[in-house]
Amino acid sequence: MLPGRHFSMTMKWITLFSMVISAGQIDAAPLIVKAPVEQIQKGRALQMRLLRMQPREEFDGKAVLHRRDAKGKPLPELQASFQSYRPDPKKPDEWIQYYQAINLDGEPAGAVTQLVVYRKAGEPGEYAILNREHPRISTAPRFKGNASMKPYAGSDFWLADFGFEFFNWKDQRLVEEGMHRSQWCLILESRNPKPVAGTYALVKSWIDKDTLGLVQANAYDHQGRLLKIFKPISFKKVKGQYHLESMEIRNAQTRTRTTAKFDLRPRR
Repeated sequence: MLPGRHFSMTMKWITLFSMVISAGQIDAAPLIVKAPVEQIQKGRALQMRLLRMQPREEFDGKAVLHRRDAKGKPLPELQASFQSYRPDPKKPDEWIQYYQAINLDGEPAGAVTQLVVYRKAGEPGEYAILNREHPRISTAPRFKGNASMKPYAGSDFWLADFGFEFFNWKDQRLVEEGMHRSQWCLILESRNPKPVAGTYALVKSWIDKDTLGLVQANAYDHQGRLLKIFKPISFKKVKGQYHLESMEIRNAQTRTRTTAKFDLRPRR
């Protein structure tokens, strides 16, 4: 059985995925939520629980992104650094996630290499891209929504993935409970209010009922076709807590995939 996962919805695909061991689950028949009104009510309640989650500590870290093309051929590795911190001690419910890719040989001009995600407990996040024109976190133009659905540093990760943009959408529906990857999960369907080509239109998430850890997520495009699969792979214990050590994103349409391996350390 896989250990239960507790992902603090903060550093997202890095520190946001913190985890605690949960008790084993007993196989049982799926529980289907049929009434649309009930789906929406329970979905919105779960959404608020997810958005209220905060990081317990500030973190620094490094990551290596292993990429493969459609034929399975390895592409050059990407090195990245990341931080999660509270810029204002007087506002403990606000924090910043900062990601920087530090080697991009051969990547296309204009590739996003520095990303900021602004977070506040209970509210949707916002994003900013740092570059020569806008080098400062405090003054960089912010954006959200479909504008966040573009690749990060030539990988299969999109900017939206760092902020779990799909949990920000208003239309959230809890459609079922059931076993998935050996965990008893709440199955949440998140619907994009403005689905267009090149975006996620629907994301189906399997969320551990006890810990609210993300067990898996499948993203679909505006035509209902499977676009991406998100899967945590392994975990590492840091100061008594389990944190995400590696995860994989597979693009079902381009047949590419990126596996990220993390080295997470509490901030000094």
